Amino acid sequence: MARYQPLFIDFTGKRVVVFGGGPVGERKAAYFAGANVTVVSRDFTPGLESMPGIRRVRQHVVAADVPGLVKDAFLVVAATGNPALDREIARMAGEAGALANSAAGGSEVILPAKIVRDDIIVAVSTGGTSPAMARFIRQRLESSLGRELADMARLQSSLRETLKKEVPSQEERERLLWKVLEDPDVWDALKISYNNGMLLAIEKLRKEI
Repeated sequence: MARYQPLFIDFTGKRVVVFGGGPVGERKAAYFAGANVTVVSRDFTPGLESMPGIRRVRQHVVAADVPGLVKDAFLVVAATGNPALDREIARMAGEAGALANSAAGGSEVILPAKIVRDDIIVAVSTGGTSPAMARFIRQRLESSLGRELADMARLQSSLRETLKKEVPSQEERERLLWKVLEDPDVWDALKISYNNGMLLAIEKLRKEI
């Protein structure tokens, strides 16, 4: 079994503390947009200075201050640019009961490269062995994941709710939804617009029900 396993967590309202106000810290803070993010650093990039929805604590980071700063944190990210300090922050965060990610590597949490298309999220990781490779794979995948994927997910959700009212059998509902997924005409229609795809899918399903 691989050491790291993928897991999706709703971070809405959860406390995330990022140590480090440089470019890496900025990326980590942006990664958790929607969470209750605090960034601790003596200096901040212009992006962090203007980033909405985060709390900035301007102070020099030393290990002795970490326990107080990570109190009640769900996740701590150490990205100070000092590998020894990052590892120490991650260790102390773990002792405080928080999950921890360290830019120095070797921590219990890895932040995967990700592609987001509305409700569709594709995450790529190499288990921390090569972040560059994870980004490379993400870039290759991005070029093949068109907007119609998100529209199909939206369409499937809508059709699923409609079919629940009209088709009692779960197996039959699954068959019908899968038929839409495999229909190239519906995919082509979605490339034009969501409404085109929706109308065509409904028309075809009416012939099946």
